[in-house]
Amino acid sequence: MRHTYSLSAVLTRAQSAGTRMALFAAFLVLMLVASLGSNPYAANASTLQLHGALSRDEGFGIIAHRGAASDAPENTLVAMRISFDRGVDFVEADLHLTADGVPVLMHDPTVDRTTNGSGEVADLTLAEIKALDAGSWFGPEFAGEPVPTLEEFLDELTPTNSRALIELKGQWNDEQVMHAVELLHDRYLVDRVAFESFELENLVRLEALAPEFARVMLTREWNRETLETASVLGASAVGARNRVFSSNFGLISEARTLGIGTMVYTLNSKSKWSKARNRGIDLIITDNPVALEDWRGVNL
Repeated sequence: MRHTYSLSAVLTRAQSAGTRMALFAAFLVLMLVASLGSNPYAANASTLQLHGALSRDEGFGIIAHRGAASDAPENTLVAMRISFDRGVDFVEADLHLTADGVPVLMHDPTVDRTTNGSGEVADLTLAEIKALDAGSWFGPEFAGEPVPTLEEFLDELTPTNSRALIELKGQWNDEQVMHAVELLHDRYLVDRVAFESFELENLVRLEALAPEFARVMLTREWNRETLETASVLGASAVGARNRVFSSNFGLISEARTLGIGTMVYTLNSKSKWSKARNRGIDLIITDNPVALEDWRGVNL
């Protein structure tokens, strides 16, 4: 499915999600219109760029893709522990909701690829998902590795020096968002965890319910309309594949002027790291965070 990131799309999709969302989206649009004048970007310089967990003193940030995904089964605690032990800047984790509303670490909407089970995550209870083997597909030494919950992941993250970028998959309601936010507040992780999502409704809810958290707007389109939407949503950064940004690398500097950072995924070679650095990308997701950190150390 293609996502169109325009103001009309924000409002139309929010209306389908309910009156409360429609009113909030309309409020955001009105604020934008009131602030623009003749120059659509003149009043949108933001203090949000790379705020909170995304803050950096210098250089670009390194994000370990789904934990140590090249060394262990993705989105499992063993993969996360490897990344934490290596002292990575960030780990990335993907969240889907179970049939009983519990957020679990899983990239795909189904459990088929990364477990010995089958079916949609949204159709399975936590108990059913916990009974699955999420490690054997990667290697026999990981047999029996379970699918972790968000709470279990955060318990592993909290005592480390790493930060996390958490993607909300699918559409989350207010209660589900607040449950995740409360788990983070309970562990004092406001400045160590950022959210990301392709779903505009999720980003609107986060802006309304938990503006203290940094947010990344994931996109499959890269144009001025994308930047306009990111600005309306108060996004700290826009995230996309390299081929998406390649449609107009010049917009990266425009995004920075607006106070919006950029994040690219998933880059695993020195040549791609070099191009991303030279183009001013702020955050790089990689399967090889240790190698990228070594490369960054001599190429800042």
